[in-house]
Amino acid sequence: MICNSPSQIYDHALLFSPSSSWLHKYYAVEMPCTPRVVKGVKSGWGKCSHTASLGTNALALSYWNNAIAVGCANRNIIILNGITGSQLTVLSGQTDWVRSVAFSSDGRSLVSGSDDETIKLWDMQTGGVVKTFYGHTGGVGTVSISTDCTRIASESRDHIIHLWDIQTEECLCTIKQVNEVSCYRTGIFGPF
Repeated sequence: MICNSPSQIYDHALLFSPSSSWLHKYYAVEMPCTPRVVKGVKSGWGKCSHTASLGTNALALSYWNNAIAVGCANRNIIILNGITGSQLTVLSGQTDWVRSVAFSSDGRSLVSGSDDETIKLWDMQTGGVVKTFYGHTGGVGTVSISTDCTRIASESRDHIIHLWDIQTEECLCTIKQVNEVSCYRTGIFGPF
């Protein structure tokens, strides 16, 4: 796949490609200013231990403690076992493409963003939706959850970033452009 990718992929992949790879062999000379990893890069490619067939387009991935969450074009989130590649469960509830997924730091929750303009917080024990956050006027492209599991950040095609309080479901902060920030409460940028 990388053979058909834009040149930026070569530049980024070159850093971590094994010294014996064709990528490193052919492109290292053309990119003399590329930073180099001096320790930790293997001499050859490892083996892919498992391949999972999803039956739909994967649009987003998140990994936590041997669980892989896959946001899909069929409006579902597929949870895979990261060791065996087997499907553990399917989370259903978004009504359009799932463009982003992110596990909480403790793995108990998962956040998803969809083209249906919503953000959903999922309980990984039950597989159910805990809360749904509304406020974007465009498909949600990126989501993130704070390390203390109290806030969610979301970005959308409406060119707005929202910072949400998980407990109250209130939008604490809206960022419309780089220099235009409107925060509704003070002290909201704690550990994130």
